Amino acid sequence: MGEDEDFDKLIDGIKNVDDEPDLSACESTEEAEANGLALKDQGNAALMAGHYNEAIHLYSTGLSHLPNNAIILSNRALAYIKVENYGLAIQDATHAIEADPSYPKGYYRRGSAEFALGRAKAARKDFRAVCKLRPKDRDARGKLQECDKAVREAAFAAAILSDEAAPLSDSFRAESVAV
Repeated sequence: MGEDEDFDKLIDGIKNVDDEPDLSACESTEEAEANGLALKDQGNAALMAGHYNEAIHLYSTGLSHLPNNAIILSNRALAYIKVENYGLAIQDATHAIEADPSYPKGYYRRGSAEFALGRAKAARKDFRAVCKLRPKDRDARGKLQECDKAVREAAFAAAILSDEAAPLSDSFRAESVAV
């Protein structure tokens, strides 16, 4: 099992302490939507004001009304990125993608968190998905180029450190040279 798969299993097993109980079953669909979207709007205001932990709490409460809302999940992922909690950002972004695979911000947020953790290959995959969904998104194309560069640099560094290519001085024997 690879490092990425181990990380993904770890993330899947994390219970998000910010999650509120699911209240959607106690409400009508209209009430759940109204309450969830109102809390999303309050979370957006807190996020814009730089109150990231408050935004996380508001988005979490909104998710208790609309548990599979890709926008709220993606917004909470952004708030987690802002507080450098990249594991939970990846978890929320992944849930957002599962809820709506056509929502580009889910991929963008997961790619951003992956890149922040130094996982450029995983980030590159997500930014490619964003570029497919929104081909004219300059920011996503720029992030994809950053990921490509980081992947190339990592491959180059790995090649330099390779034990397979021993230095010539290790195998060269001066006494074998006829003068």
